[in-house]
Amino acid sequence: MSQDAGEMSDIAMPVKRAHKVLRSVAISNSTRIVERHALKEVIEDTNRRFWGCVMLPITLAFFAFYSLSSILHEDVPSKHITEFPVRNALNPLLDEDDEPTADMLDGLTTTMDVWNYLERVFIPFFLRDTDVYQRPLPEDQRGTYLQYNQVLGGIILTLERGLKEQCEEALVDHLTCFPQDAISADQFGGNISALYEPGKDAAYWYSGNESLLDCPDEGFVIPECVDSSNFTARPKRSINVWTLDRRLAPLRQELTGVMPIQQNSLTKILEGDKGFKFTLRAKDSSAKNQKRFQYLKDRGWLDEQSLSLEAKVVAYNYQLDIPRLVKVQFNFYFSRGGGIYTKQLIEVATLKTWPRHNRALLLFVDIVFFFMCLASSAFMAREFSKDMKEGKFLGHFNAINTITWLSCGFGWAHLGMLFGLEVYRKMVMASIEDYFDFPDTFSTLEVMRLSDSMAEFSSYQRIFISYAHILFMARCFLSLQWQPRLAIITSTLKVSTVDLLHFLIVLIPTWCGFAIAGMIMFGRRMQAFSTPLSGFAMCLQLAMEGEYDWQGMSSEDWFITLLWCWIYMVLLVMVMLNMVLAIIMDVYAEVRRQQGETMSMFQHCTYLFKRAYYHKMWVPDRELWERVAEMPETIIVDDILEAYPDMPEFQLNFLCDAARNRTRVIQREGIDPTWTVQMVAAIHISLEEIMADLSKLKKRGWLGKGFEVPNDDDRNCVKEILAGVAVQSNWMSAAQKHVSWLHEQIGVEGTSSFDMKPTGQVDMPVIRPRQGND
Repeated sequence: MSQDAGEMSDIAMPVKRAHKVLRSVAISNSTRIVERHALKEVIEDTNRRFWGCVMLPITLAFFAFYSLSSILHEDVPSKHITEFPVRNALNPLLDEDDEPTADMLDGLTTTMDVWNYLERVFIPFFLRDTDVYQRPLPEDQRGTYLQYNQVLGGIILTLERGLKEQCEEALVDHLTCFPQDAISADQFGGNISALYEPGKDAAYWYSGNESLLDCPDEGFVIPECVDSSNFTARPKRSINVWTLDRRLAPLRQELTGVMPIQQNSLTKILEGDKGFKFTLRAKDSSAKNQKRFQYLKDRGWLDEQSLSLEAKVVAYNYQLDIPRLVKVQFNFYFSRGGGIYTKQLIEVATLKTWPRHNRALLLFVDIVFFFMCLASSAFMAREFSKDMKEGKFLGHFNAINTITWLSCGFGWAHLGMLFGLEVYRKMVMASIEDYFDFPDTFSTLEVMRLSDSMAEFSSYQRIFISYAHILFMARCFLSLQWQPRLAIITSTLKVSTVDLLHFLIVLIPTWCGFAIAGMIMFGRRMQAFSTPLSGFAMCLQLAMEGEYDWQGMSSEDWFITLLWCWIYMVLLVMVMLNMVLAIIMDVYAEVRRQQGETMSMFQHCTYLFKRAYYHKMWVPDRELWERVAEMPETIIVDDILEAYPDMPEFQLNFLCDAARNRTRVIQREGIDPTWTVQMVAAIHISLEEIMADLSKLKKRGWLGKGFEVPNDDDRNCVKEILAGVAVQSNWMSAAQKHVSWLHEQIGVEGTSSFDMKPTGQVDMPVIRPRQGND
């Protein structure tokens, strides 16, 4: 008996599967019947998506108004026309076949090149005392370049020097070493006493007994010398904000790991400024600035102990609609390897928050963005409070909520940075007014200090805006899951994540192997492969663009380069990248088939409008879910109307259509061919066993009057059961004949439904829904 029971349980599973499939197919083609579990899933999904769909327009508006606010505040076109001429004059763009010269920033190779570039290009460009027609400029207009930009203060040159000591290694202890991991603040330079003898070297005397220097050792001693007698008493200007100054660390060089050490803001505070500063003032004539610069050269300002040199200029442009500051900073790094590396930073900062021509538009955009931040923060606070009441503190911080919280924080930080920038603007404008009224040393240093600080703050704000856009874009992308049609895209990426992670296990070692091999082969000759990170970036560029410098790569080891390029292009570009597309497209097709007919954006907007329009009659999701849970497994539409007679027809149709769409999943995906054979065989065996049991009962006289069936009602019930079994047996016989005919058509050997062996590939057709009522 136990063996028979086990066999029957094995047969019962395919029977239940057949029952479920046939039942789902039948109900999905009915217009008046829905499955209870499908309807419950629709109600849960609708309730879960509702607030997300309500927040989706706010999320999109949050991103749109932030982008519009950034575009209007940054005003990149005006910054470009202010910044590009400076770049083009100091370091012009080259074509692919052109080589940089010694008059360009990228063409410097020796210390003498740095001296010549500063003397012939950098300083004459900014510190001019003639206009474009070579006419002398008034004293208060000196330092005007490109006709409309006026230098504030002048050019500040800052030199950082290393130590000079005897080498510690026994093999080279007779030589002198210059470690690049320490900075020296000791006084240096030639003998200054000889330079101040009248008549011996007139280059250090401007006219008569007027010295070119503010102190005898200017530029060669720390701290820098400032003539306090030159300070002019001036009234304090009211700027309506509290005093604030912020020093930020400069951007890092790509090869900073092997460059000489450089002080940052923290080390300057802790250890003191160890830079040797020298200022070329804009109010001085060109001849005087040339003599001051010659003083540095003659006294040996740049020597073997030089680590880095910074040349910084801040200019003021008041000819545009908004006054702007232009900060130009060039850094020269003297590598112990013998080369010179350069970095340029040109930053344009506006001095007004809201210009006249679009003041109303900017105020409107900022106010709307403020309310978008407020709405997003209030919604997240509501969700957090609800999860806290349910005891889901850790569950609240999932990927979507975490990114939403971060986006809210970035939004408030953006508004705070706008306020901070406004504080800087007021302070800089006050210092510029002092500079023009009292052009002494104190006002020069103050305006350059505040202008430099504001330009650095503006540069970091620009970086913040760039990363904030990426974060807000991620928030918008994740929020798309609340819209059914857009959720297909997010579901595709989510489902394909597992396959892509396994694919990365193969891709990353391959990619790293080619990058490191390229660095070893080409890194000595090509900067693009000089470091592991740059090698990875170059390999990524090759994979995306498919272009590379064959002449430069194959100048040595032609055959090895040929193998590297061909194997890389075939393996990564042609094979692996196409595999990524194949994985994603395959998953997309599967997800699209599972989702079926989903609401488009227009249909979803219509749904939200109708839900708001029928809000008085709309049945709440929670109440509806509790009532449906008490209904039978198969629900007739009339039962729902009977329970809620005032339910809007739109809500009823929406629920029923969505439930049928979920039930049609098996029709869209199709049935596995092995399932069909198992279900038909199991049902056939079950019916044969039932017929055999009934035949035994009939032979025993179980249907005799008054024997085992006490009344006629029970006897009639048994007759109906037998009639139903006979009908089902007839249907199964017909189905068996039809399946046998199908197997003959597709090449199945034998006719027994219990031993069907296909000789070819079996492609079972997908069951299509029947039109009309059930």
